[in-house]
Amino acid sequence: MDMERRARRQVRRSADIIGLTILASTGINYLLYPLIRLIPDYADGTLENELLNLILYIIVFAVPFVTGAKLSGMSGKDLLGDGKPPAEVYLMTIGLVLGWSFAAGCLGTGIEEFLNRFGLTEVSQEYILPADKTTLAIQFVSVAIIPPIVEEISFRGFYLNIAERSMGTWAAICMTAICFWLAHYSIEILPLAFGFGMIGGYIRRRYGSLLPSMFAHFAVNSVYMVVNVGYAAGGEHIGTALALLVYLIEVLLGAVGIVLFVRRGCLREIWKGHFGRQSELLPGQIAFAVLTSIPALLVVILSVYFTSGNLEAL
Repeated sequence: MDMERRARRQVRRSADIIGLTILASTGINYLLYPLIRLIPDYADGTLENELLNLILYIIVFAVPFVTGAKLSGMSGKDLLGDGKPPAEVYLMTIGLVLGWSFAAGCLGTGIEEFLNRFGLTEVSQEYILPADKTTLAIQFVSVAIIPPIVEEISFRGFYLNIAERSMGTWAAICMTAICFWLAHYSIEILPLAFGFGMIGGYIRRRYGSLLPSMFAHFAVNSVYMVVNVGYAAGGEHIGTALALLVYLIEVLLGAVGIVLFVRRGCLREIWKGHFGRQSELLPGQIAFAVLTSIPALLVVILSVYFTSGNLEAL
């Protein structure tokens, strides 16, 4: 009983650290709000607006993460890993993630239709095409390059390391995948964010490197940018044709990813239970310990609040 109680306390402590880091990020965002109001209201799509969004994103995410990592005694090696996966693993990861992106898009459409039945829909931001190539390049950096670096280091680096110390590999991967979804404040993105979190977390632990999931994250965000630019610049016909081409590429690369996943023995390893470190606690005990962490519970409540705020009547 003492061992079980101690294991629960360790899980709760891990959840405390993760929850406090996320709350700090949210707090910084609100502390910056009065300062943002002093800055001129730049129009969407302008160079000034894109640069401002990029700077704010780095501050809100990077500051609490760097502080948390230092306080936890983590080095760059702990976060990024020192593994050197072969090129095949990069292709496998990108294929799995893009293939899942296609499937998740279909599931997201189903969630959207389900919400519509209750007279609800999620607020969607209209994409604004930048007026010049320089601004478009900055937008590409802020959407497709910086988030894969910052978010992968945060979720599959810092949070995954913290969680795995106390709750085992699979529970840690699952928890960080849920955190990744909650951070997006969207119901429809659940399949994509959670599935990506599970794939990225597995690859990080299986091959000891964060780089494959970074490249896969870059691929997903780049696809999002390309399709949006296609619709905005080329109209409905060009955008639809480009989207169909992207879907075809996602399906083909997804098939390649699955083949490589099976060929490399990953599926067999998972099926036989040979992957990862086991926890002393059952899944229900881990979940209970996490939800009895005050910071973690506050994160869940705030996420539900912000997510509901993105819903509106049809």
